[in-house]
Amino acid sequence: MKVSDIRLEMEVANVDEADIAEILELYESKGLTLNMIDEELEKKGYNAVFSVDYDSYDDYDDFDDWDDEYSSVEKFPSKQNYK
Repeated sequence: MKVSDIRLEMEVANVDEADIAEILELYESKGLTLNMIDEELEKKGYNAVFSVDYDSYDDYDDFDDWDDEYSSVEKFPSKQNYK
């Protein structure tokens, strides 16, 4: 992952610019991994940005009602019927 990508991800997560600069300086000098960057963010009081707990997304109970929210779709007639 490029340094610019890491910066963008932290900016999107509303990390303070001074904290971003400090973490990127550590990243460039010590060669931190993405998990280590998340640890640094958590030390500063931010949520982890680069590690995702995919087990928390395994709850598909909310998806049972998706079919009820959408009405049926009618196809358009062919162009030959347009006037």
